Amino acid sequence: MLYFYRKLNFRFDTKLMLILLLSLLFYGIVIEILQGLFTDSRSADIFDIAANFTGSLLGILFFKTIKHKFNF
Repeated sequence: MLYFYRKLNFRFDTKLMLILLLSLLFYGIVIEILQGLFTDSRSADIFDIAANFTGSLLGILFFKTIKHKFNF
């Protein structure tokens, strides 16, 4: 997020945040599917997807609150 924030001249619009959040959600779903298909000791779980999504959302919201500290 910091890379994109600096690359876009210290602007971070809602559209980019939504794309990032949906990409992270998709990544979490793919990881869970692969985990269920290719491991014996682990299984896919919808709660893991929800936890990944919640963590991603909290990370984006946290960055939004502290992003002004990175305007060098």
